[in-house]
Amino acid sequence: MKIALFGGTGPTGRHIIETALARGYALAVFARDPAKLAAFVGRVEIVVGDLRDRDAIKACTAGTDAVISALGPNSLKAREKRPITRGVATIISVMEELNVRRLIQVSTPAYRDPKDGFDLPSRAFVMLFRLIVRNAYDDIRATAEQVRRSSRDWTLVRIPNLWDGPATGRIAIGWYGRTKLGMKLSRGNLARFLVDQVTATDYLRAAPGIADRP
Repeated sequence: MKIALFGGTGPTGRHIIETALARGYALAVFARDPAKLAAFVGRVEIVVGDLRDRDAIKACTAGTDAVISALGPNSLKAREKRPITRGVATIISVMEELNVRRLIQVSTPAYRDPKDGFDLPSRAFVMLFRLIVRNAYDDIRATAEQVRRSSRDWTLVRIPNLWDGPATGRIAIGWYGRTKLGMKLSRGNLARFLVDQVTATDYLRAAPGIADRP
């Protein structure tokens, strides 16, 4: 089985790549700067391009069984209107063209799911985030809504603050206001959950929140 990975050049991407390779998956990793994947040369297929390059996105997605998108706006630099939304729109369009059905997209509590209840900590965090970086907040919400409207077999994985820790397997999964979800998640636990979703169906066409569990 082969996975196309978008957003794989950062610290979370490293965990995703290592987790997927340990499971025996083949990987095509999309990168604007291939030097950031130097540690994985010869172990993954590296496709160079940016999110405005449909041909490069198609080259990365062709022949894969699932797409994991860890794309998200850099909250400190997001000035352009909805760059991730537009990039994910192209990814979805390419998936439709190539008949790749499975899509796992990282999101945040900025996107409210109809199953959510009231949760003060996450709502307060989102309100602050919205005030400080409105463009990034808008991009996250628009991306999630676009994924939900798609015809793909999608899962939105809503995450809190990330820290560079290992996979422990101890995570809480559910809906804000209905499940006790903390505000921290290790990158290792996120990577394991994302790769799990390639074949799992428990959260098909659903948007669970996940967090570390003590």
